[in-house]
Amino acid sequence: MKKLTPILTALFLISSPVLAKGKKADTEQFSCEDSIPYCKQMKSCAQAKFYLKQCGMDRLDQDGDGVPCENVCRR
Repeated sequence: MKKLTPILTALFLISSPVLAKGKKADTEQFSCEDSIPYCKQMKSCAQAKFYLKQCGMDRLDQDGDGVPCENVCRR
C-alpha cells in the first residue's frame, strides 16, 4: 500500500477540479441551462464569453464585434 499512496495522491491532485485553472476551469462552472440573459448579470468576462460561444447567446454581443458584454469585457 505504501507504493500506491504517492500514485493515488498524484491522481487525486491531477483530477481535482478545485486545483484546475485556465479556460477549462472557467467553462466547468458555467452551464447553458442557467438563465442569465443580460450582460448586467455577468460576473466575469469568462462567463460572458462562455454564454456567447458555448450557448449561442448572440444578444450578449450587441455590436457584433465578437466581444460579449463590453461593460464586462473591456478590450
